[in-house]
Amino acid sequence: MHVTITIKEINSAFSQEYADRNHEGQESEENIKYNWEDELEVSEDVADFTIHNNTEYALEGMDGDKPFRFNIPGMCVCECKTAGGNISRFAVSRKLIRDTKKSVTKKGDVHFFFFLKDKHPHVNPFPGVYISKHDFPVELPVPEEEEISGDEEE
Repeated sequence: MHVTITIKEINSAFSQEYADRNHEGQESEENIKYNWEDELEVSEDVADFTIHNNTEYALEGMDGDKPFRFNIPGMCVCECKTAGGNISRFAVSRKLIRDTKKSVTKKGDVHFFFFLKDKHPHVNPFPGVYISKHDFPVELPVPEEEEISGDEEE
């Protein structure tokens, strides 16, 4: 099966009433529904798609030449096991999630959506991973400003 993961940050200022009244129910330049959107696809055929809700996610990588691993609690993780034996994981802090949606085509292809709140700061350390800034390990270097998303200036 083909798997697509879409992450959208909801614009809390969006007014459906305004859209209905002025733009036939559609968003407009001055009334956008989403602040941003990321779409990721698993490049291999997926044999098994599983959602793990409220689980730990192992954040692993390199800090310079030192490997690190931190278990991040309270995550929603989509796990894709490919026919070739590879595993891809997409993870989002539950604190960030307003809603999710899963759609499956007649051919069995999966499209999973994460709809994120826009007032909760988060860090996107890797493509497909969104961690609440509150839960991001303090031991790791603070990401550059453009790598931090959410409304921090209030």
